[in-house]
Amino acid sequence: MLVTLAGEAARRGGTVTVSDWAFYRDGQRQDADYDAAIAAARDRQGFVWIRLHEPAADDLHRVAADVGLHPLAVDDALDQRQGTKIGHYDGLVYLVLRRVRYDGGVRDAGRLTVLATAEVVVTVSEGDPDPVAVIAERLEARPKLLGHGPAALLYVAADATVDEYTATAETFEADLTDIEAAVFDDASGNQAGRIYHAKRELLKLQRAIAPLGTPVRSLSQHLPDLIPAKVQTYFRGVADHVDRLHAQLGGYDEIIGSMLQANLAQLSVAQNNDMRKITSWAAIIAVPTAIAGIYGMNFRDMPELRWSFGYPGVMLLMAALCWMLYVNFKRRGWL
Repeated sequence: MLVTLAGEAARRGGTVTVSDWAFYRDGQRQDADYDAAIAAARDRQGFVWIRLHEPAADDLHRVAADVGLHPLAVDDALDQRQGTKIGHYDGLVYLVLRRVRYDGGVRDAGRLTVLATAEVVVTVSEGDPDPVAVIAERLEARPKLLGHGPAALLYVAADATVDEYTATAETFEADLTDIEAAVFDDASGNQAGRIYHAKRELLKLQRAIAPLGTPVRSLSQHLPDLIPAKVQTYFRGVADHVDRLHAQLGGYDEIIGSMLQANLAQLSVAQNNDMRKITSWAAIIAVPTAIAGIYGMNFRDMPELRWSFGYPGVMLLMAALCWMLYVNFKRRGWL
C-alpha cells in the first residue's frame, strides 16, 4: 500500500511516499486508511508501524515530522558511525541495532533502527535481506505479545537481531572446525595464517555483539511507561541470550588459542622429524667420508695400500657400516 504522508511534512514544504505501514489494535492488524490510523493511535487506540528501507535523509525527517518524532533521535538514526545503542527523547525510545554476517569474514550487514513512542513506531532498515519482514511475521504470529504495543516490536527486533548473531556465530564455528581439522592433518601444512585470521574475525564479531547487552538490560529495567512489566521479562530473556552468546564467543577464543598452540607443536614435531632425518643421513654419509679421508692422506706406509683386495674390502666395509646405521635409524623411526 502506498501512502503519501502530509500533515507537518506538507507544512514544511515536502511529502514522502511510504511503501509499507500497518495499524495494530489489541494485537491484531486493522484495515484503516492512514489518517484514521494516526488519529486512532494518538487516541491510544492502537499504534502505527511505519517501515522504511534505506530511506533518504530528507524522507526520514519528513516522516518523523509528520508523526512527531524528536529530530535528535532521527539524526542519531541517520548517523552511520553509530553502533548498537539505545537513547531516550521526551517519551521516545530509539534503538540502533548493528547487524553482521559471516562469509569467510565478518561483514557489516547494515543497521536496524527502531524509533518508538506509545503511538507510532518507525523502523529504518538497511542491508539485504531486510529484517523487517521476519520481525513482522514473528509479531503477527503472537497476538498476545503484539497487544503490548510498540514495546513488543522493540523486543522482537532485539530478539531477531540476537538470532542473526547466533546464526553468524554458528557459521563462524563451522569455519573453526575446518581449521581445527587442518591443524591435525599432516598434509595441510602450516595453518597459522588461517588461525590468526579467525582470531581477527572473532574480535570483530565480539565488538558487534557485546554492545547489545546494555540496551536490552536498559529496556528490561527502565521505561515503565513504554515497556510493560511483562515485556521487560522478555527483554531479560534476550539479555540472557546475549550473555550466553558472549560466553560462546569466549569459548571460541579459547579454542583458537589452543589451535595456535597445537599448530606450533605440530610444526615443532615436524621440524624435529626433519632434523632426525638430516642427522641420520649425515651420520651414514660420515662413515664412508671418514674412511675415504683416511686413505686419501697419501702416507707412504699405510696398511692395505698394496693389498690386492684392499679396494673391494674397504668398499664392502663402508657399505656394511652404512647399512648397519641405516637399519638402526630406521628401527628407531628416524628415517
